Formats: sequence, structure tokens, C-alpha cells
Amino acid sequence: MQNWTNREAKRKIDHALPRWDWQDAVDTWMKWQLAGGRSRETLRTRWYQVGRFSRLVDKPIGEVTADDVISYFILGEESREKGLSLSAKRGVRSCLNSFYEWCVRQGVTDANPIVDVPVIPLGSPAGLICPEHAINEAIKSDDDITVDMVMLGAWLGLRRIEIASIDLASDIEDNPEAMRLLVHGKGRKERVLPVPGELARRLRRRPAGYLFPGRFGGHASVDYVATRIKSSTGWPSHSLRRRFATMAYYRSGCNILLVSQMLGHSSVGTTMNYIGLNAAEMKQTIESVTRTDSMPHFSPVSSAKWHEPSYMIGSNGVHR
Repeated sequence: MQNWTNREAKRKIDHALPRWDWQDAVDTWMKWQLAGGRSRETLRTRWYQVGRFSRLVDKPIGEVTADDVISYFILGEESREKGLSLSAKRGVRSCLNSFYEWCVRQGVTDANPIVDVPVIPLGSPAGLICPEHAINEAIKSDDDITVDMVMLGAWLGLRRIEIASIDLASDIEDNPEAMRLLVHGKGRKERVLPVPGELARRLRRRPAGYLFPGRFGGHASVDYVATRIKSSTGWPSHSLRRRFATMAYYRSGCNILLVSQMLGHSSVGTTMNYIGLNAAEMKQTIESVTRTDSMPHFSPVSSAKWHEPSYMIGSNGVHR
């Protein structure tokens, strides 16, 4: 079976392979996705998700039921161990649904069990946000590789794969006024970000080529980036991206569209889930509404005298 892990062939992958009778179907499905333009990182993630599911459910493709999928989602929770997060469950459900839809079309199985699996709701907004003291301590390190990774995550909001794949020879536009970085995002979407002065000075000292080269050629793996960031800050790499989103949102005057574009999101709704509450602003707002000295005068509006224009938007977001 083809190695879809983005790792070199020298690394053994037997432990990550799908169940033996799933392998041909999974391999063909992966090639179908590759032909459809899926990124290597997306392929890697989906291969891991389907492979792990097939091993744990331990049934032929056609015998898997909705109950099997639900049991997989709650695996660990009933034994008080850490189960899958809501976002992880949403990702796995989407992946399995794509796989089974393909299987039905190709005649591998007759039915898609994911149809009867409840849709997973979005998790609570924000999630983990790396605190400032953790970032400040990490960038004091003498390890240039770690410092660069932390700065790219906390100061530019890059994902792990975006950090790992930076090529200084082709992704940097430098001039005396400013440096700009071409970021290769999810779904083959690209964006250009200005590089902060301190980080720009550090990058100018690095040789051309991949900023973080891999051991066997190419660039470093996303797991390598995640491990370096976690060991230096004590926090997951994605929490640095959420930190960037939160700081950029409040310091830009709550310009959600700007932050969404800088993060490379397709929807501002996704961006809002990244932003944490600013405790200082929340306290200030609460205190402000307790003051009555400068409150404006509000007059009740009679419904008989007020007629809403036809273009008003109701609370449900529908034009009325």
C-alpha cells in the first residue's frame, strides 16, 4: 500500500496501516482525492483518520454500522479517559462520510452508515490560547529553530504545515522597506503577510531553501513543528494561532474581516471561533453600564407609530 504519511519510505508505517481488507479501497480512494486536488496534508490527515477507524472498529467495510461509528466517537469517554474533541469528531465524521459515499458509488458497499450518525455540533469558541508569558519565555531561547517556529505561529498565525513548508528561496519577497511572506494555506489557497521587523531580521540571516529542512530531504514534518513548539511553550501549536487571532482582532479595532483574511479562512464564522474574550475589555464594559451620569435618553417606541422598512433584517437573519 502507498505511503500517504508524507514521511520518507525509510520510516516504517505498518502500525498506521488500515485493516488489511480496507487497504485496497482506502488506497484507491486516496488516489481519487489526490486527482481531485487535495493537498498532501489533507491526504495525510484523512489516511490517518480512516486507518485508525478501520483498526479500532475491526470489521469489513460493508459491515460497519452507525452504532459502530458512534461507539468510536465515545471511545475513552466512558472510561474517563480523554476522548475525541468535538472538532476532531467533526473531522472524522466528514472524512468517513466522504469515504463511504465513494464506496457506495464504486460498488464497494451498498450503504453509507454515516447517514445515520448525528451531525457533530461546533465546539465552544476560542479553545486553547497560548498565554503571553509562555511565548515570551520561548522566544528567549538560544535555539534559533524553535524561536523562529514560535514567532511564525504567534506573530503571523501560521498553521503547522504552513510553518514547515516555508521556502526562503521562493516564498520571501524582501526589500529595504519591508519583507513579505507567501503562505501556502489549506485547500491550496495562498495569502501574503508582512513579516514583523524582528522576525524579518532573523530570516535574512538564514540560508536559502527550506527554512526547516527535513532529515531525508524536503521540508520538516508537521509533527516535528508541533513537538518543537509544544516543548518550548508547553502549549499546542494551534494555540499560538488562536493567540494571534485574538490579539489581532482586538488590536485592529475588532476588524474581523481583516483577521479572517490574515488567517486564510474562507468564512468569518470560522474566525470568530478562534477569538477569545478579552477579560480587561469585558470588565471595562460591565463597569461602563453601571454608570448613569452620562446615559443617553431612551424613549419608548410605540409600535403603532413605528413601521419597519421592508428591507429590515430580522433577528433570524431573514429580510422582512
